[in-house]
Amino acid sequence: MSIWDIHYNALYASPIAVDAVLTVACGEMPVSKGADGGPLRAIDKTSGVVTGGGRFQSEVQTVKPAASLRACDLAGIEPEKLQGAELVINGKTWLVDTHGFLPAPTGEAAGEILLYLTER
Repeated sequence: MSIWDIHYNALYASPIAVDAVLTVACGEMPVSKGADGGPLRAIDKTSGVVTGGGRFQSEVQTVKPAASLRACDLAGIEPEKLQGAELVINGKTWLVDTHGFLPAPTGEAAGEILLYLTER
């Protein structure tokens, strides 16, 4: 276990993260357990995160609702199946529009997946 795993474990076990349920659009069973066997946890960023307008992009920055989850908790799901999935956090159901990866310094698999959401 790396120092980054310890930090992510503490962050997702803290009150900053909330319990979540992810239902993939392809009819698979809902994901309500994390890789550690505990509840699936997400960091609610539905107040919005800045996206677009990257260094070499000609996009305008926008604010979109999002949620971040540990990549290890979603390891059994193919990333392309995330689009159209439903995420329930804080008693509200959101649709996953698209996703992005937030890798840890030790690699993508040890980092987070940022789900960009739309209201259902």
